[in-house]
Amino acid sequence: MWLRRRVVRIFKDEGVTGLVRAAVAMVQRSARRIAFIGDFYIYRYPVPLTDVHIPESRIEGVEVHVVESERDIDTLVADGYEDLRFVMVEAGSRLSVGAVAICAFVHKEFAYVGWVALSEPAKRAFDRLPYYVDFEAGEGCTGAAWTTPRFRKAGLYAHVFGHELRYLREAGRTVCCNAIGTGNVASQRGQARYGAQLCAVGRIRRFLVWRRWVMTPAEGSCPSLASTTMPR
Repeated sequence: MWLRRRVVRIFKDEGVTGLVRAAVAMVQRSARRIAFIGDFYIYRYPVPLTDVHIPESRIEGVEVHVVESERDIDTLVADGYEDLRFVMVEAGSRLSVGAVAICAFVHKEFAYVGWVALSEPAKRAFDRLPYYVDFEAGEGCTGAAWTTPRFRKAGLYAHVFGHELRYLREAGRTVCCNAIGTGNVASQRGQARYGAQLCAVGRIRRFLVWRRWVMTPAEGSCPSLASTTMPR
């Protein structure tokens, strides 16, 4: 059921090209389960008072909703919002272990999701990189942000990430941790406005059940965004 609705949605939004792109992405995800090499910036920085730093969305009709359970999804669906579970098949399993989805909808159509974790099981649901997050000491984790292709390059990441930080702050967390691929400049730029600071650069090598993770200490802002500063 979910697969059919997902195919219909992709075809409606992106046509045949989108279906091909989605199929390629699926093959790539499957290949990564067998072998993968990746480099990541590991961030750890104080959760800021975000309200004054959240940029206005460049899209009209954007609403941000916090989803903590499938019941929350059911409530949104009953109000006419698109069902997150039909867009992202992993949503139900992530929510079941405590991960929280911060979602953006445009005129009730799903547009973006970023995930927040307040515990290690919740983190593993969307981020299996083995960097340490001290949840007992008040740290929280974000990650696995995804934007519907037709809403990309419209500033949704920076807008909604501020709400993710707000959620961490309201949950009593004082430190935000996450990992961003070194080539993901859009996400790096989106976090830079909130004062994001590096604590390490990590590389993972994985082949079948073998895995090696190496972290090199780092500090300061993202190297590729050295000129980006947090807005005043």
